[in-house]
Amino acid sequence: MSENGKRTYTVPVLLIIIVIMSTLIVILYSKLLISQQLHTTDQGQRLAERYAYAVIFADRLHDGTDGLLIAKSEVERLRAIKLLGEATITSSEMLGMLVEAAHLDSGLEREEAAKPLMLAVNAFMGFEGIITKLAEHEGPLSADESASVTIIRDGAAQMKEALSRFRPPSGEAGFRQMMTIGEWIAPALEATKSLEQIAAGLK
Repeated sequence: MSENGKRTYTVPVLLIIIVIMSTLIVILYSKLLISQQLHTTDQGQRLAERYAYAVIFADRLHDGTDGLLIAKSEVERLRAIKLLGEATITSSEMLGMLVEAAHLDSGLEREEAAKPLMLAVNAFMGFEGIITKLAEHEGPLSADESASVTIIRDGAAQMKEALSRFRPPSGEAGFRQMMTIGEWIAPALEATKSLEQIAAGLK
């Protein structure tokens, strides 16, 4: 077979191989993009849920402490304690969101970012915290208790105000934006400051 004949067959075969390889690369890359997109969507959805729980936490903490301060009867006091119980239930999800914000903002490992947040929340919601003690409290608050509850209420109001600056998304596109754009991080960091101020005020 002549050199020209070999060239005639070689070029089409190479073109076919190139086309096949290009197609495979496009397919594999598309699958990778879809996988990454799904992962980002799942992460964003989880964050959005935690952000919503943080909003509930701040709301219940504020309304519960405010209710204790103005309670005139045992029924009103128990209603306030119930709200504080709901705040306690949502506190772990709230902390998860704030830890993620601190991690993304500072680059700290999540475990390191969590330490000051845990200390701040335990200052008033831990086993020895005033919220826990008030759950077993009977009768009107003492002057010192009222002062502590006021600090918590005011801090919770600041936290509510900070978190209200961002509305958690509800659709897949919004979930992905939550991970990629990060508009929620600044309000979350402001909420963290409010928690730290509560803990500092109770010392």
